[in-house]
Amino acid sequence: MTKTERTGGSLTPRDRDIIEHVARYRLTTVPALRRTHLRGCSAGAVRKIVARLIGSQYLQGYPLVHPGRYYVLGIAGAQALGIATHRTLPLGPQSLPTEFATLVYATHGKQLRKRLFQREVLVHCPWLSQALATAIHCLDESQATLELLRIDLGGPPDHVARKCIADINARRRHAEFLPFVRSGKFRLVVVTATADKARALRQAIDRHDWPAELPIHFSIVSDLLSLTARTHDA
Repeated sequence: MTKTERTGGSLTPRDRDIIEHVARYRLTTVPALRRTHLRGCSAGAVRKIVARLIGSQYLQGYPLVHPGRYYVLGIAGAQALGIATHRTLPLGPQSLPTEFATLVYATHGKQLRKRLFQREVLVHCPWLSQALATAIHCLDESQATLELLRIDLGGPPDHVARKCIADINARRRHAEFLPFVRSGKFRLVVVTATADKARALRQAIDRHDWPAELPIHFSIVSDLLSLTARTHDA
């Protein structure tokens, strides 16, 4: 094992911020890092930093949409944060588009979002069940608004709409939910691949019983087309 291939080694505060970012979002990309922890750095400079962290096994890279790559924790990164080593493996055909779309939604918009851990969701909604708190949530810190994300993996609009309705109906069983919504502290975000699909989803959701006071936001992540096509081909 060469010096540049050794496992672990000292972490700078910026290095630790990067691996904690990867732990929070389950993966990262060069563009995401340039919008978060490495603002002002060129893409080439970010790749060099990532390559160094891969060399010391704090990160591990895998193919994304050609020629892009995504990065998860490496063995040393998982050990440094006390995270199970299965998080160093490549993401599966459903988890990759789901986690990638979440990362892009949170980091590529005009307003950054923060993906929340389950325990952080429960700080905002202590009345929520543990199971529902494991769903993907982000925080819009500018408005102190909790966002529940539903990622469209390419199913028919009515199928995705039924999943959204099920998400909300499960929360309506908690008496605290609708007052929380009326306080302006909650919204549903549906991440899909195209504007046309977003319009079709809106129409499909409107055909169901939907709380009038509940805001719903649609976000477009175009690379979902390639990632979900790969899933369906598999």
